[in-house]
Amino acid sequence: MSTNNRSTNIAGHLIDTRILRLFLCAVIGFTTSALTPAHSAVTSAASPEDVVRAFYGWYLKAGLPLPKRSNLATFRKYNTQSFLKRATAPDVDSVLFIDAQDLDETWANNFSVSPATIQGKTATTEVTLTGQKVHYKLDVTLRQENGVWKINGVKGKDWKDVS
Repeated sequence: MSTNNRSTNIAGHLIDTRILRLFLCAVIGFTTSALTPAHSAVTSAASPEDVVRAFYGWYLKAGLPLPKRSNLATFRKYNTQSFLKRATAPDVDSVLFIDAQDLDETWANNFSVSPATIQGKTATTEVTLTGQKVHYKLDVTLRQENGVWKINGVKGKDWKDVS
C-alpha cells in the first residue's frame, strides 16, 4: 500500500469518526432537549388549583398519612421542602396539611378548590371540605419551585360541626 493511499484511509477514518461523534452528540442533544421541555411542560402546566386538587384527592382518600419513606415522593411532588420540614417538625401538634387535629372521613369525596389568585411566583386558593360531620375551609398558599406549583402553607378557618 502506498503512502498516499494510507493517508487517504487515515484521513477518511478521521472524517468518519468526526462525523460519527457529531451525529451522536446531535442525537443525544436532541433527545435530551426534546424530553426536558416535554417533561417540564407537563409538570409546569399544572395550575395551582390542579396541584391542590390532586394533592388533597390523594391525601384525604389515603386517610391523612404522615410523610414517610414509602410516600415521601408524593409529598415532595405537591409540597415545598420548607413546608414538609415544618409539617414534620417534632413540636407540631396538628396536621399542617389540614391545619387541624381531627378530620371527617367524608371529606375525601366532598371537597372543592376555588380559582387561585396568582401574584408572581405565589398563589392562594381555598379548599372547602364539606363532610357529614364537619364543614371546614383551608386557605392554601403555593409557591413555584423550578416552574412547578407546590403547596407552601395551609391555614384552616370556619370549622363548623354539622352533625
